[in-house]
Amino acid sequence: MTPFGKVGFVGAAALVMAGWALPAGAAETTIEISVKDNKFQPAELKVPADTPIVFKIKNLDAAPIEFESDPLQFETIVKPNMEGVVKVKAQKPGRYEFFDDLHQNNKGTLVVE
Repeated sequence: MTPFGKVGFVGAAALVMAGWALPAGAAETTIEISVKDNKFQPAELKVPADTPIVFKIKNLDAAPIEFESDPLQFETIVKPNMEGVVKVKAQKPGRYEFFDDLHQNNKGTLVVE
């Protein structure tokens, strides 16, 4: 197996173990969020239920952020003036909080309908 084949296999195995096995042709919902002045813009987002979610987060501030959600089970650092991507498996209807762990007052909500 080539080194690229190993990476592909390991990456696919990690996604399956994380519950990210997508049926062929499964659509994703991409949502974009920016952070400016330590505030999520928008702070409330709506997505359809039972669809994988891709967060594209743009940090417009001069300090890093730690984009995180306990119920959605993700955590990532986005450096100043950079962008990050977080993929989340499909969710059931409900309200799911996310926050910036480095700036505790910066909170938002994902509404899954």
